[in-house]
Amino acid sequence: SVKPSQLSYLKNCATAASAWKKLKEMHQPSGPVRKVSLYKQLLGLRMTDGDVMSSYLNKFCSTVDKLSEVDIKISEELAVIILLSSLPKNYENFVIAVETRDNLPTLEVLKIKLLEEGERRASESKMDYHSEQQAFQAKTKTIRKKRGDKNDVECYKCGQRGHYKNQCRNKVREEPIKCQQQQHRSFTVLAATDVGELKYSSWCLDSGATAHMSGARILFKNYIAQAEDVVLADNNVIRAVGKGDVVLQTDLCKLTLENVLHVPQMKGNFISVSRAVDRGCTVSFNNKYAIVSQEGEMILKAEKRNRLFVFESKNNTCFSAAQCSAEIWHNRYGHLNYGSLKSLVKNKMVLGIENMYISDNTQCRTCMKSKIHTQPFPVASESRAKKLLELVHTDVCGPFEKRSLGGSSYFLTFIDDMSRRIFTFFLKSKDEVFENFVTFKNMVERQTGQKIKALRSDNGREYINKRFDDFLKQHGIARQLTIPYSPQQNGVAERANRTLVEMARSLLVHSNMPEFLWAEAVQSACYIRNRAPTSALVGMTPYEAWSGRKPNVKNMRTFGSVAIGLDKTRKGKFHAKGKEYRFVGYSLVSKAYRLYDEERHQIVEKRDVLFDEQVSVLEPDDQIAFDLPADGATNDYRLEVGKLIPCKSEVEKEKVTCSEDMQSDEYASAEEQEAEQKQDVKVGRGRPKYVRSGMPGRPKKKYNVIQAVQSAEKQLPQTYKEAISSEHVSYWQAAMEAEYDALVANSTWTVTDLPKGEQAIGCKWVYTVKRDKTGSVERYKARLVAKGCAQRFGVNYTETFSPVCRYETIRLVLALSVQLKLYLHQMDVCTAYLNSELKDVVYMKQPEGYADRASSGKVLRLNKAIYGLKQAGREWNSMLNGALCEIGFSQCQNEPCLYKQDIKGSLCLILIYVDDLLIACQKKSDLMQVKSMISTKFECVDKGPLQMFLGMQIQRDGEIGDISMNQSLYISDMLQRHDMQQCRTATTPLDTGYQIVCERESCVKVDTKEYQSAIGELMWLALTSRPDIYHSVVKLAQRNNNPHSEHFTGVKHVMRYLAATRDLKLNYRASGQALEGFVDADWGGDISNRRSYTGYIFFLAGGPISWKSEKQSSVALSSTEAEYMALTSAAKEALHLRRLIIEIGCGNADTPTTLYGDNLSSQNLAKNPIYHARSKHIDIRHHFVREAIQSGDVELKYIPTEEMIADVLTKNLSKNKHLHFVKLMNLI
Repeated sequence: SVKPSQLSYLKNCATAASAWKKLKEMHQPSGPVRKVSLYKQLLGLRMTDGDVMSSYLNKFCSTVDKLSEVDIKISEELAVIILLSSLPKNYENFVIAVETRDNLPTLEVLKIKLLEEGERRASESKMDYHSEQQAFQAKTKTIRKKRGDKNDVECYKCGQRGHYKNQCRNKVREEPIKCQQQQHRSFTVLAATDVGELKYSSWCLDSGATAHMSGARILFKNYIAQAEDVVLADNNVIRAVGKGDVVLQTDLCKLTLENVLHVPQMKGNFISVSRAVDRGCTVSFNNKYAIVSQEGEMILKAEKRNRLFVFESKNNTCFSAAQCSAEIWHNRYGHLNYGSLKSLVKNKMVLGIENMYISDNTQCRTCMKSKIHTQPFPVASESRAKKLLELVHTDVCGPFEKRSLGGSSYFLTFIDDMSRRIFTFFLKSKDEVFENFVTFKNMVERQTGQKIKALRSDNGREYINKRFDDFLKQHGIARQLTIPYSPQQNGVAERANRTLVEMARSLLVHSNMPEFLWAEAVQSACYIRNRAPTSALVGMTPYEAWSGRKPNVKNMRTFGSVAIGLDKTRKGKFHAKGKEYRFVGYSLVSKAYRLYDEERHQIVEKRDVLFDEQVSVLEPDDQIAFDLPADGATNDYRLEVGKLIPCKSEVEKEKVTCSEDMQSDEYASAEEQEAEQKQDVKVGRGRPKYVRSGMPGRPKKKYNVIQAVQSAEKQLPQTYKEAISSEHVSYWQAAMEAEYDALVANSTWTVTDLPKGEQAIGCKWVYTVKRDKTGSVERYKARLVAKGCAQRFGVNYTETFSPVCRYETIRLVLALSVQLKLYLHQMDVCTAYLNSELKDVVYMKQPEGYADRASSGKVLRLNKAIYGLKQAGREWNSMLNGALCEIGFSQCQNEPCLYKQDIKGSLCLILIYVDDLLIACQKKSDLMQVKSMISTKFECVDKGPLQMFLGMQIQRDGEIGDISMNQSLYISDMLQRHDMQQCRTATTPLDTGYQIVCERESCVKVDTKEYQSAIGELMWLALTSRPDIYHSVVKLAQRNNNPHSEHFTGVKHVMRYLAATRDLKLNYRASGQALEGFVDADWGGDISNRRSYTGYIFFLAGGPISWKSEKQSSVALSSTEAEYMALTSAAKEALHLRRLIIEIGCGNADTPTTLYGDNLSSQNLAKNPIYHARSKHIDIRHHFVREAIQSGDVELKYIPTEEMIADVLTKNLSKNKHLHFVKLMNLI
């Protein structure tokens, strides 16, 4: 039958089928809203402990069927996964058993198994009560309004309203249980008020409880996780998850309750009378009080309330959302002022907060410290938008001195004028404003169905540009700009930014969280602010004005509070299931909390979380403050932390297998060490690098000082504006003054008018700090550089090539200095490029901050090759070459950056690297003479004996003794840049047999720039001082253009190896050993294309001076062929090094250089030039090794594979083999 009200919809239907279709459309909509609603309903299904399995499965399958009816097909495998994830915790063993099978069961099979498991548990719960604890927890109100009115009556048995327990129809299953219970225990029936009205500071004396119980985890000390069942008087079973001690403060003394059960589902606290009597106490009851005495003295007095004896502890605080104190909600709301908080509760603007008393005199010291500012001037009111998106305000806030965890330096806000709802986006640079506006526009217009009509902003270049203008015109959006230097016209955005920063500051100050979490604090502040009162709205929050519904804030927690999250990676039966985090916000994409993992320095999102909001985390000496500008000033913000923070060490030895999705297990927990007051870098043996087991030795304790040694590079100013507004402004100002004065004194330019038709290029200031060998700041340096990218070829530059010395040459000079006992000193040419005359005509704009020193409107015609010009390096090298030749040095043909001179039979060498000069002489008098002659040509800084060169730390035994070199400071800085100071260490760079082919389906693509940056850092280290990681880095670098999470895991693995071996040093000693090389190949080592890897390494003075690992350019048909190709590559390098040494005058041309190999077939092929089938297809260039052997430059010798050092440059080896070859490299 059809209701009369529906007939009007069916009057045009000619057939029954069309009528049925019309009715189906009416009662079963299939639009997007219906689809989303059903899908959310499916994902939100959760079975509780009291649910009947058959009923829950029917509910689950019904939801899946409804989705199918609206054309949303849930695959059977996905349905199984969703069903398993929705089961309660007590089904965890069942879920693990299913998940560990090779294949997931079908949905039908899983349903059968779940029904069987449910029936089994139901039967067991009826029979096994021997070890269960008993307690009574009254959950229903006993006060009746009228005898005959049953509407508000709640059944004690089934929990439904409208009947009494003796009238309940659900009796059948209760009787056998009751009989069996009566055989084992008796119950105490308390006539109680609703326990939900009791505060968590309230403790009830329960004569029927066999154990003390509490639902508040925060009250416990000496806590132990231990699961037990607790049976209530209504036969319901709830779970105790642990036990511990609770200290209660009475008016008379402190009481310690031992072995208190922690029952999270319990809404109150209970003191067991029987347990108290067992401990020798006496409990007496009268009409008003219950008194607990011990040895004749009263220790506790409980007051009778509605037939319950209740004791109020003095030191416990309320815990649930309904009973939380004003202070807790003040903290949860990001230190919202108490007036707004009172308005929020009084006007019932949100759900989840019940009645709460707030004193008119309540104050918060954190707010006073964090929000103090100058009082604003009154502003005139303006008209408000009447509709959503009629006007949007926007502004950029930043830069912040410390980058966020995600690398952001700014945040961008959009504020809807009508609802005052705030949206935030985080930026690495202001160039990202436009892309984020497009994202914001698409999102809000889709949500509301409205169009943005006007956008109000300041006159920043991030808003005023052609791209932004064209987009606004295309979409009909009006632009409203403020008058320059009148930020009050954009007061809504300016005030929103200040509010967010003040609230974020309060969150960080109160929680003592690291300052790099400022973005999380700002995001939380935005979430809170949208759910808080604002003077622009009456009786509602921005959230309600935007969405039309009140926000529910039951999920709110205090920022920075301790959060125990479920860690599903801990599979062991006796492992703790929970892991401790710090709460930092709310997920924007799911119903989850954002948590900061302090051990791994990463953000995770979890749904199953317990909170401890009562832990005090703020220390009196902690100081965290955003320095806000005065009203109307530019939006530059700075965060300061004055605190010495110790690094963590004692890393865990545990293998990592993770994907790089920022929720991986990359970092290890560590014990906090005691902070030192200074940081020393010791030169000498120190603690052992390896212990007897072969594992890396215990890492040294190192300490970081915020804004000092290790983090200074991250805080360097990027612009002139940042420099003059930084805390080190006096240092930067002095550095700029010195640079500018030097440029003027050197006649670097001539002030002139710009000729017609010419273009002037720009310039900028570049800032850096110079450090000594210990990493301490030596001086602040500012350099004015030209923006050479604006130069045009053939107009203001032509030739640009300038030679740079190879790292092999640097190590060769170090080895020769040891071998020949040369004195080794270093000099630095001041403003090197400015010594060379500029041949081309180049005009440059005046530098920022110094334009007033010359006539306005004029430009600078450059006379000298200032830094940044494309031809500057070439001009300087040409001038330096001429100067060195004038004082008697000659340029080496095999290395254009190495100069030599024979001073009365004494060898002198000069190695140049741009403006750094390395001078080596056999006699100290010759050394001083050379330094004097160079000083007459250029203004130089004499740095004395070599200690630090291109980031390499050099230590020498005396002036002419052995040399060791390492880069421990660089490794430490690199690990800090990647937040890996406390990472787990590894014993090899990569696992044995590691391949770069992605085979896992879970492997996802990662940020290419970030990956390339990490590879660049590792590659520089591998090229300069760490041959032991060279092969691994070369292998990972092959994925530079298409990196995945698996490859980033490999990069982090190499860094973890470096963390363990950061103190390894290359060592050179006066052994008299001549140049010799080792060469090897790994045939078909790359499984992606079956090409082989070549590896070689050359030694001089007992240490490696040249090494290489590369993939061969063609497929080798045999191991002999692969080894033969490797011999050719090594022979070419041998000839270069050999000729350079001979040219210097330190080698014998008649003595061949020895190449060691472990493949006799390839050596025979190299020595035997006879044509045969095994060599006829080999490219002619690979026969170069034959010519080298025939000319007497190279000789080949066999060495067993066990002694082939180059093996570590062709493949990833096991721990023992890797450590063996590392020691053979003299890398110790």
